[in-house]
Amino acid sequence: MELEQEVGRRLHVRFDSISNKDEFQSLVHALWIELGGDEEITVRNFCNICFELWCCFYNHLDISDKKSRDTAEEKVRNLIKFTDQDQFSKPWEKGIYKTIASLVIGKNENLNLSIDNSEDFENMLKSWQSTGININPRKVVNTLARFTADSGFEEDTDVLERHSNIVGPYTTNHKMFGEYYNHSQKLWMKKLSKPEVKEKIIERSNRNRVAANDKSARDYQLAALFKKYYADNLVCVVCGTKGTTSQIEVSHKIPLSLGVDNFAFDSPINMELLCHPCHKRYEADFDKKYAKKANKEEFVESIYKSQLRNNPWAKFIKKDIFKIPDKKEFSFKGKVKCIDCRRIYNDVELCKKCNGAVKPADDPFFKTWKK
Repeated sequence: MELEQEVGRRLHVRFDSISNKDEFQSLVHALWIELGGDEEITVRNFCNICFELWCCFYNHLDISDKKSRDTAEEKVRNLIKFTDQDQFSKPWEKGIYKTIASLVIGKNENLNLSIDNSEDFENMLKSWQSTGININPRKVVNTLARFTADSGFEEDTDVLERHSNIVGPYTTNHKMFGEYYNHSQKLWMKKLSKPEVKEKIIERSNRNRVAANDKSARDYQLAALFKKYYADNLVCVVCGTKGTTSQIEVSHKIPLSLGVDNFAFDSPINMELLCHPCHKRYEADFDKKYAKKANKEEFVESIYKSQLRNNPWAKFIKKDIFKIPDKKEFSFKGKVKCIDCRRIYNDVELCKKCNGAVKPADDPFFKTWKK
C-alpha cells in the first residue's frame, strides 16, 4: 500500500502536465517499476494509486472555497478521462459512501478533509456529484449509522447530535439521527424572526444543487422553513383546515418523483401547504391527470409557467437554477457497432470484446437484426 501511495503522490506532482490517457497510463507504469513494483501492475494496484491521487486533489482543501473546489473537480474529470472504468470510476463510486461516513466521523486515514457542518457537507456532495458520480444522500445516512453503531457510539448523544448536524436535513426521518437533528432545528428556527426565515428560504432556494438520478433531492430544512414562515396561519389551501405543523404538510405541485426534466423542482414556487387528506387526494388526482395527458411535457410545463407568473416566491428565485437541463442527443455519426455483441466503438476494424465484425452504428442492419 505504501508503494501505491508513493506512486499516487508523485503522479499528483506531475498531473497538470499530463495531456492524454496514453501518457497517464505510461507514467503510472513507469513510476510503479521505478519505485520497486513488479513488472506487471494489477488492476487493484492501479485502482489504489488512482484513489491516492484523488485524495491528493482534496487533501487540506477548503471545501467552502468554490475556486478550490472547481480546481479539484477539473482534475477529477481528467483522471476519469485518463483511466478505464475499473481502474478508478467504478471502485471509486462503490466506496464513496464509506469515504463520506469516515469523513463525518473524523476518522479517514487517507483523505485529510475537514467536514465540520452541513454547509461543508453540501459543498462536498455537490463537488463530487459534479464530476459525474451518483450519490444517494439516504444511503450516506444509512452508511454513517452503521459506522456509528460499529464504533459503539449509537447511544452517545453528543456524537449523534454532531453527526446529524453535519449531514443536516438528510437525517430528518432517520431513526438514529432524526430526533437530534429535528430538536436542534426547532431550537434554531425558534430564534429566527419572520424576515430572517424568509431570507433563509431564499438563500436555500438559490443554492446550486446537483440532481441525483435526474431528480431534485428533497431539502427537508427548506420545507421546515417554508412551514415556519406561515406558522402564524397554517391553513390547508384546498379545504381551509387550520392545523399544527404536524398536521399541515408541504406538497409539491409537480411531484419531485417526475424529475427535473419535468419541472419538478424542490423550490417554494413548487410548494403549497395541505392537510394530510388533501395532500393524498392531490397526489392521486395529479397522477390520474398526468397519466391521461397525451403531451405530458406540455402539461407539466404549463403548471410551471403558471407558478412563475402567479407564485409570490417567484420574484426571489434565480430562474437559471430552476430550469430544464439541456438534453444531449447521442449521435451515431462516425461510430461502428459489433454485429454480434452490439458494443459501440470509434473507428475500429473488429470488436475489442468478442473480435466480431463491425458495421456503421446507424446501418439499417441493426434495426431488424436479432441475435
